[in-house]
Amino acid sequence: MRSISFIVPSWHYYADPLKHQPYWELYYATQLKNNGFIVDIIDLRLTKKNSLKEAIEDIPEKTFYFYWIFKTGDAKELYATANLLKKKFPNSIHAAGGTHVDKCPDECKKYFDSIVVGPGEQSFAKIIEDAEKNVLMKEYSENYKSVPFSNTTFPDRSFLPKESIVNNKLFDQYGDIKGTLTYFSRGCMFKCAFCTYNVPSYLQIKSPELIKKEIAYLKNNYGIEGLLVKDEVAISPNKKVSAAVSDAIGESEIVWRGQTTTQATYDQLKMAKESGCLELAIGVETVDEGVMKIINKSWQSENSVKEFIYNSKKLNIKVKICFILGLPGEPRNILEKTIKFLEENEPDY
Repeated sequence: MRSISFIVPSWHYYADPLKHQPYWELYYATQLKNNGFIVDIIDLRLTKKNSLKEAIEDIPEKTFYFYWIFKTGDAKELYATANLLKKKFPNSIHAAGGTHVDKCPDECKKYFDSIVVGPGEQSFAKIIEDAEKNVLMKEYSENYKSVPFSNTTFPDRSFLPKESIVNNKLFDQYGDIKGTLTYFSRGCMFKCAFCTYNVPSYLQIKSPELIKKEIAYLKNNYGIEGLLVKDEVAISPNKKVSAAVSDAIGESEIVWRGQTTTQATYDQLKMAKESGCLELAIGVETVDEGVMKIINKSWQSENSVKEFIYNSKKLNIKVKICFILGLPGEPRNILEKTIKFLEENEPDY
């Protein structure tokens, strides 16, 4: 009888790995479950062992082990996990997808029996079916356009214990708020040269109905009061879409924080605030206009950043800004320019 496990990496580089949740492993496990497969999740964050090798000793034998390598920081550990499990269970089949696999397919083929390029909604099921027919391929690929995120089901969190899903740390700067994370969209329409998260290269946004349904599920089953919206662009530039999303969240009566771009207008920020938004992060990256062009982010300017911060403060939305120091083309005084910008605009984080 076939058995399937998704493996969550230890996220050893986080100060608190349990503060974050393995959304995509939960999401794809749910897809397989809804297709009639028996599947579970093995969470290496929960191991009490001192080494990966010792942790592997506790993992039971399965027919299939699946991985979603969202960050390159997890790649080496998951390569080793697959290798150790293959030695322990020689007949097991290992397949991986995720952003790292999309960007490094040839490398990943060395460590896994199959790789998934693009989304995995159909590919993971196809790997199982092909393996059972002895026609397993090395690479499975599907187009994001064939998988509309707007009406795919949200992740079933019951694969993991409650303490792995809910915590009061995601909103600790705002009080004792039970929180978790989710995605209401995937992809990004911008093409910043340093970023790999514009996969797909446009926004796939969940329907308002599905957003309300997921929040209701999280409130009823986990007592959620706050959501970290992990979307690359939480406020869509499309005003009609952003209004529909804000309305859906607002009806659910929770608070939330997320990440967006400086393209969000005052009116969009106002709707976000009314829907429960406490905080927004933006990728400023650099305060030098020349560097902004080099990194293919000339759609953003110092003025647009300042306007975003001003509008957010006016609406009492906290602002978190992210910088990258060490970009090509930086002037020698980049540090002084950055400090001056921070002193003048006073972001919250």
